[in-house]
Amino acid sequence: MTSVAEKKYSLPSEDKKAQYLLGKILADGLSQNELNAAYDDVSKDYDQVVLDNGYKAPNSCAEAVTKLFPEKDRASLVTLDIGAGTGLLAEEMLKKGFKTLDALDPSQGMLDIAQEKGIYRNYICDAIGKEPLKIPADSYDIVTVVGSHIANHIESEALIEIIRLVKSGGIVCIVARMESLSNLDKYKDSFFPLCDDLEKAGKWTKIECSPCPYWNRIQGVQLVYRVC
Repeated sequence: MTSVAEKKYSLPSEDKKAQYLLGKILADGLSQNELNAAYDDVSKDYDQVVLDNGYKAPNSCAEAVTKLFPEKDRASLVTLDIGAGTGLLAEEMLKKGFKTLDALDPSQGMLDIAQEKGIYRNYICDAIGKEPLKIPADSYDIVTVVGSHIANHIESEALIEIIRLVKSGGIVCIVARMESLSNLDKYKDSFFPLCDDLEKAGKWTKIECSPCPYWNRIQGVQLVYRVC
């Protein structure tokens, strides 16, 4: 059953195309396959719709990561972009000197758009969750997750798998809607407590948790952790 918070999930734009796109992917109770199909359906229009309506989350994530690494070091680092979609984050990261990024997204339609841009090293069509991915541990210097903590999307427990993928000393950067993490049933009692539990267990150390631009009037939060 969908919670009251999820039913009142606010949209960042009055634009009809944006409302249609968000309505497709936030429809009540979508399975993973249904969500993938919804993204496949909107993939060709995705970039234009979200960028025309002020989507800033990829910029926020790129800025947060960039300030942690000197320019001379960025080209040698390897990043996994979880929920990569059409590659909006990768475009921002490339501008800042990062050269090697892998894309992980369960929608092949979205990955096809990213692949047309030629911005990732690998294009992995899969969803992150509680079970380990077919990716070796300690594979990445940086893992990013942008805009994937919303209804029907990534579970809080995926944090454990995210940490497994990052080298000791590496960085995890998550940019999300604050109202998602605070109000949605799937996150409000689990996401921040799990972040804290993982820190107490010595899995990672918090560097930053602060407001950031997300999408028009929607408040964002950026969380940056260093993996132990």
